[in-house]
Amino acid sequence: MTGLVDTVRGMVDEACVVSGLRKKGCRVSLRDAPEPHLIVDFDSPGSPRGASPSRCDYLFVAGAAGFRGLVAVLELKRGKVNAASVVAQLQAGADAAEQLVPVRPPARFRPVAVFGGALRKAERNALKERRNRVRFHAAAETVRLMRCGGRLVQGLR
Repeated sequence: MTGLVDTVRGMVDEACVVSGLRKKGCRVSLRDAPEPHLIVDFDSPGSPRGASPSRCDYLFVAGAAGFRGLVAVLELKRGKVNAASVVAQLQAGADAAEQLVPVRPPARFRPVAVFGGALRKAERNALKERRNRVRFHAAAETVRLMRCGGRLVQGLR
């Protein structure tokens, strides 16, 4: 019996597997992140980003054999957050992840937007709206927000 990390690793090109979350002048700390884990960079050649030209930055997968898995799609923004754009990018990442992550056993799913600039109240409220939830298999989740430089575990709650 293999865990979720082993399953996904076997389906992706090793060239798109990375060890950290850093892009566009924004980084996320992996301190206390669930282990074992796998990070797939959707901007790398050979990444499983699907047919959509839109995509998020990373797919984070955690889970060993016998434990419930965790799947997170992340979009890192150094500047301001535009709700519609971020939701579209995270949804494209979730769609690509559906091709890699089995439906059973069900994994927890977290869409995470990481930002460094200002977050207008209107954008924050838009991200809370039901229509802006990100769908993954049978789940629909509200986008979690976190600041650049924060720890990933904060966005996974």
